[in-house]
Amino acid sequence: MKNLDDWFLQYRTHAVHGKQKKIRSGTSHKPLKNNTALTNLQAASRKHPEVMVKIPKRHSQNSKGMKGIRNHLDYISRNGEVVLENQNGEQIQSKKAVRQHLENWQNRFGIADDTAHREALNIVLSMPAGTPPQAVLNAAREFAAEQFSNHEYVFALHHESDREGEPPHPHVHLAVLMRDNLGQRINPRKNDLFEWRVRFAEKLRDEGVQCAATRRQHRGKSIKGENGIVRAIDERLAPARQTSRITAIQQGSLKTALAIRQRPHNPYQTRSQETRSALLKRYQSLAKQLYLNGMKTEARDIAKLAQQVAQAGYDTRAQKMYDQIRAQLEQQRKRTMAQQQPKQQNNTTQPKRKKTQTRDDGMER
Repeated sequence: MKNLDDWFLQYRTHAVHGKQKKIRSGTSHKPLKNNTALTNLQAASRKHPEVMVKIPKRHSQNSKGMKGIRNHLDYISRNGEVVLENQNGEQIQSKKAVRQHLENWQNRFGIADDTAHREALNIVLSMPAGTPPQAVLNAAREFAAEQFSNHEYVFALHHESDREGEPPHPHVHLAVLMRDNLGQRINPRKNDLFEWRVRFAEKLRDEGVQCAATRRQHRGKSIKGENGIVRAIDERLAPARQTSRITAIQQGSLKTALAIRQRPHNPYQTRSQETRSALLKRYQSLAKQLYLNGMKTEARDIAKLAQQVAQAGYDTRAQKMYDQIRAQLEQQRKRTMAQQQPKQQNNTTQPKRKKTQTRDDGMER
């Protein structure tokens, strides 16, 4: 199954410093478990929840240098109310302790308050509501220890069971210093994030949590996740009944499409169809190979996944929104017609009163 694993990961991923490729940073040298691709594809076919690993984007100057690290640790520690844990397992339990830890980093690594680049990588490891929060914390701890063994870092769990006002889905904020013990900066790419998801999923399974780490195309999903920055801006502007520039453009395009009754176009549908066709061929071949090797349960799971992918649509978010609004407008039109119909029937069925004429002598004609 090695060829399957190579295809699943796409290529051997390494988060390395720019041109100095001999020194690797932010990369685990421990190999993934055997049959990792098959394990995750089976989990996807069984609709196990997908793990999430993301790096929130920060574009402001307040996210760079020691100032950025200080702001982020204040955020994830809720100003000292939430316990932080470092790479040595030591707990940091107060605002004063957080400040001392930051001063230690600044003195040892010489990080200036203001720099041109970020000096810490902020990672979020998350699972859906209902996942045991302690299992997520344990998995995050093991993931960080394996993935960033040459870096210093702190992490914190956020969950409603630990603090009022926290969200129901357990997630861990992991802040890793960009430079390792050799001074090399970590430089993760898109495929590194996917490998991190796969490794985090392994740690969660070790904790007894059912989960999957697959790409959208592996599951036949054509719609990307919502942009977190755009969502945050929209939420902040909602009280003033305003939206972000991107959302305003999307809403304007949708209004135009509804006005002219022209469904939005999916410019990537042809490419998506070609990708899906190749994927289905691979799944069918894999299912057959597994069956011939006596792995009938695995073969059924892959065949089921192939069926799910084949039945998935290609609609974009804009197309689905258009269809939804059109359906609502059509229902509203039908209700209006249904309400007007009884009135029209009453007007047509009511007998008209015959007018009578009176002669000059008072007799009716």
